[in-house]
Amino acid sequence: MKKILLEIMMGLLLPTAVFHTLLPVIFSAEKAVNKQISFSIARDNNYDAKAYDMACASVHVIIFKVKDKKQVVLWERMFDTLQLKNYPTSANAFCQTVNVKNIFDRKEKLFVTYIVTYNNSGSVMQLENGTTVAQGVKQKKLAINI
Repeated sequence: MKKILLEIMMGLLLPTAVFHTLLPVIFSAEKAVNKQISFSIARDNNYDAKAYDMACASVHVIIFKVKDKKQVVLWERMFDTLQLKNYPTSANAFCQTVNVKNIFDRKEKLFVTYIVTYNNSGSVMQLENGTTVAQGVKQKKLAINI
């Protein structure tokens, strides 16, 4: 009989203790965090051949957050159009760091999208790519290859 009463008490006390411990975590106000997104733009191919003389590219980078199915653009930049052979190599890549402030990790998702637009004598092609800045990650690095 004592064993049954002990098991019942443990069965009731253990979930209560766990719930009581997690209660402040569940209902506490989340603090906003700052995140840092660094990206580099460089060519990863040799574009010195004559076929690329008229080829150029531009890069459009967008940082946005999503909360409750609403998308908000936080930062955006369209980089100048350059001939492919004029883009720096990865050793001399163009680098930029963007600080994004006041992100609520549990409620908001942070995304980085970039669109590379290639133009070769009027023939235009766009390639879109991007990544998510995961919850708990405060620094994200992104390499944009032309």
